[in-house]
Amino acid sequence: MKERWEWFQERAHGTHANAWLFALSFSESSFFIVPPEVLMIPMIMADTSKWLKVALITSSSSVMGAIAGYAIAYFFFDTIGEQIIGMYGLTEPFAQMGELFEQNAFWVMFTAAFTPIPYKVAVLAGGFFKIDFVAFLLASILGRGARYGLIAWIVRKFGDKATQMMLAYSNKVTIVLAIIVGLALIAYKILH
Repeated sequence: MKERWEWFQERAHGTHANAWLFALSFSESSFFIVPPEVLMIPMIMADTSKWLKVALITSSSSVMGAIAGYAIAYFFFDTIGEQIIGMYGLTEPFAQMGELFEQNAFWVMFTAAFTPIPYKVAVLAGGFFKIDFVAFLLASILGRGARYGLIAWIVRKFGDKATQMMLAYSNKVTIVLAIIVGLALIAYKILH
């Protein structure tokens, strides 16, 4: 693990850091398992004045990767998408996504884009279940933008202390966010 972290640290300080961040963020949205935060956070800590630029690169490339993942599942699920889902052992969560999309595709996509829930599962499921592309795109832009913008701002504002706190409490924050979104979906369903 330490060797991998050092690899990302080296890339964060290199001349091609933005390209590495773009590639990592793009691929993580549809098929790769390493989250872009492992490169994003050291890049911001190296130069806090670039926090917004780093957040924009991460968010936009993540959404572009999500569009590619959506297209893969929409058009080629049987040949490519199924292998990606099987490779990570995500068959059951994938099936559950279909049920959730029937309730409210926008909020499911937004939740997956904002929280540490495996976004690639929602992306591939969105394409496979052919959810409305505009809702998919809007939820992805808002969710990824909010997630990476917030992380970048926190790292810029609080530095090492924030990074340690995010790592220590990320699961608890995810649970709280999932409960809030769940309650919002229940309220929405009751009111409509």
